[in-house]
Amino acid sequence: MTVRKVNPEVNPGEPVLLGLDAGGSGTKWHLRRGDTTLGQGRAAPLTTLLLGTPQGQAALQELRDALPTRPDALHAGLPGLAHGSDRAAWAQGVLAQAFGLPTERVQVESDLDLAFRAHLEPASGGLLYAGTGSIAYGVLADGRVVRAGGRGYRIGDDGGGSSIGRAALRWLTDALDVGRVPGGVLAHELHAVMGGLDWDTVRAFVYESPGASTLAQLARPVSEAANQGDGAALEILRQAAQALADLAGRLRQQAGLPDWPIVATGGALQSQPLAVMLREALPGVQIQFRAHEAEASARAGDLFKP
Repeated sequence: MTVRKVNPEVNPGEPVLLGLDAGGSGTKWHLRRGDTTLGQGRAAPLTTLLLGTPQGQAALQELRDALPTRPDALHAGLPGLAHGSDRAAWAQGVLAQAFGLPTERVQVESDLDLAFRAHLEPASGGLLYAGTGSIAYGVLADGRVVRAGGRGYRIGDDGGGSSIGRAALRWLTDALDVGRVPGGVLAHELHAVMGGLDWDTVRAFVYESPGASTLAQLARPVSEAANQGDGAALEILRQAAQALADLAGRLRQQAGLPDWPIVATGGALQSQPLAVMLREALPGVQIQFRAHEAEASARAGDLFKP
């Protein structure tokens, strides 16, 4: 849904710059001309793996339809690629074709690199990201990259939205396995999202649209239940907070910097109970929220620098 659009003829002498912060739960976009925001919003999920699929093409069409005017350049942060790789060159070409741009007016990087730069400078600290998935990431003074986690929802992503949703489903199915349909606040919140608590309904919700983003849809009801004091929901978030703190500890261990400052961000931490628990599990952590898509649109301006 588009948040804001203004007259695209503002500052007509400057290029129109589009920034994308893509991800498995949605794609945030920001369109600017100079310092003026022409539009911003959120579209369907988009990842490097999705780019070549009908779902990815539909997401790109949704993006094009949402823009108030055509961009002159694009910078995108995409999950699942490394800057300068063959995969990145392919993604650059797909985006260039989708938006009718020459490839030299499109640049791509990983969504993690985009997020890191929005919050930190190299050697200044580590980034703990908890969105659909989870990862800890840092750049040392010598340029070496250190990271922990980020293995995807099939292996890890503990502490991210998909793992919180998976834990809620395990809580529900554990009850179903002993012939009991659970009650209480968490059960009510899950019912509101899935449409029921019986196995047929749960199975359809989970497997008809498989993937991390489906599981992550259940992170919000867990947070809502925790806000109301539900014990099961609070325990799920406590475990998520500890998993995130453990990721930060592993990052510090790799860096050889036990007191390295940690900045945490990501949609999962919009949950107030999870944010409070993370501060308890990881003393000194700074939790920040910044518009990575706006960082991306500003970076698109680099394509016009001599």
